[in-house]
Amino acid sequence: CAFSKTFSIGPMIQIYPNIEYSEKSPYDGGKLVPKKVLWQGIHTCVEALCEKSGQTVIVDLPVGHAVTFPCIVNPSTKEIFCLSKVKKWLGIPLLQSINVPNIRQIPLTIEKFKPYSDVVILNCIDSYYGHALLKLFNAGRHLDRDAELGLIVIVQKNLRWLVPEGVAEIWSVDIPLSQGEHYYPSLDEQIHGECRRFGKIFVSKAYSHPEVSDISRFSRIQTHDHRQKDYRISFVWRNDRPWIDNIYVIEALKRLGLLGPLLILQNKKIQKLFKKLRTKLPHARYTVVGLGTQTVFPSWIEDLRVKEISADMERTMCQVYSESKVIIGVHGSNMLLPSAHSGMTVDLMPSDRWSNIAQDIVYQESDVRLSSFRYRLIPISTAITLLAKIVTLQVEEFDFFRQQMRHEPDTKTH
Repeated sequence: CAFSKTFSIGPMIQIYPNIEYSEKSPYDGGKLVPKKVLWQGIHTCVEALCEKSGQTVIVDLPVGHAVTFPCIVNPSTKEIFCLSKVKKWLGIPLLQSINVPNIRQIPLTIEKFKPYSDVVILNCIDSYYGHALLKLFNAGRHLDRDAELGLIVIVQKNLRWLVPEGVAEIWSVDIPLSQGEHYYPSLDEQIHGECRRFGKIFVSKAYSHPEVSDISRFSRIQTHDHRQKDYRISFVWRNDRPWIDNIYVIEALKRLGLLGPLLILQNKKIQKLFKKLRTKLPHARYTVVGLGTQTVFPSWIEDLRVKEISADMERTMCQVYSESKVIIGVHGSNMLLPSAHSGMTVDLMPSDRWSNIAQDIVYQESDVRLSSFRYRLIPISTAITLLAKIVTLQVEEFDFFRQQMRHEPDTKTH
């Protein structure tokens, strides 16, 4: 079911003292009267009354993925109004969470840094790591362009360490990603309670793929210095999306708990790639980093994989990414921080992921020509020999290519 969109222009929506909302009813096209904001978690919603039908519905404010894919659900009739392609992903979980709320008490940890009367709230809660991280990256825009408003960041505890300096407050919640889709009435109540402290409140649109001009603002770690002689070439390991171009085989073996053979194959491919690179780039340090410690690598490959990720471990990983002249990995959220910190990136694209191209890359290059050199998105089925040649040329030709494009000496550090 399609419904008209009359969302506000700009990166935020006012929710107090007035709710900036003018959506039409999915039933008759009449007016929906907003009653109150509902902090569902992933979704920032409004409970609204359809004047003609008398139906009460829960509607998405244009926040996060709802900027593009808004949903309306009716808890009483169990109707869902959204685009069919996101019904399973966004619509159904939203309705289920409202009708079967999680009664767990969620502590809201408040950190106050600067007092403000008027604020914008950036809600980063999500059930996917990459989605939550990308929402958080919107903080930079608000800090730079909305200085008259205090920025409040709502964030799950695993991403607390990445909140940049300069925010007014941080509201941390202990919600694991696996339970991010749930609606917690206790959290909704606490957020409403805290909101009573402010005169005017906006909510950030929390765009799902914002630009990031300086990743060190979030990680406190500088990007790769291309003048560095001692550098790494790294592969980002991921257990659940191995280096193979057959999603059906991966999903079938995942359900059976039998991904072991594919991880062994991935290990062999990484070793083969690194051996070829080593013949051309013998002075590089070869590293595997990421989540999952299955299989064993030879001693000349530095194995920095972990069984689980903590804030301290993720900081260490970002330092490894920064030391990497080239970082290679299979497309996914696992490539966000690596691409943001490394000198160059090779993103291996599975056949079913081309519609998501570049969504896992945090570009740190403003020159589009240099960007095309630094960030390579290539088919995951690319032969290892060709892949090794691409990486070798990236390393050997980068300085020359940059000099050609700029036509002047490069005096920058990075």
